[in-house]
Amino acid sequence: MDSLITFLSDMPFWYWWVLVLVFLVIELMTGSTYFLWPATAALVAGFFDLGPLDGAWQLQLIVFAVVTIALSLVAPPYVKPWLHKSQADHLTLNERGAQKIGKRAIVDADFSNGAGKVRYGDTQWLAESENGENFSKDAVVEITGAEGTKLFVKAV
Repeated sequence: MDSLITFLSDMPFWYWWVLVLVFLVIELMTGSTYFLWPATAALVAGFFDLGPLDGAWQLQLIVFAVVTIALSLVAPPYVKPWLHKSQADHLTLNERGAQKIGKRAIVDADFSNGAGKVRYGDTQWLAESENGENFSKDAVVEITGAEGTKLFVKAV
């Protein structure tokens, strides 16, 4: 325990900044924003170690803890939307079914009891009409939804 206290009391300010780099590398690998807050707190503690808290390792640790907790509670609602603002441009990027909504398909087989097959692109899909309507072969329908491998369609 004495060696830890000796290390902390003799620790130069730039050790805090090395810790900042470690947290930022972890943040880059995870992309979670969770490690931004301790990285910022370590930067603040490093600056305080340069000036008013030089050698006061207990106060430096308190500053690090308080800033980390404060930023973890306050900053995420403001920072996450800013970091992920481009995601709003691609709302259906990983939702293949949602990408088809609003597109048109051609009925490949007559519908019976509101269900049949449609051709969208080069693939034949199971389809179900929204209101139980039956469509004849080669009719054009609009895709209104998707659930797994089934498309929901309506008349154009």
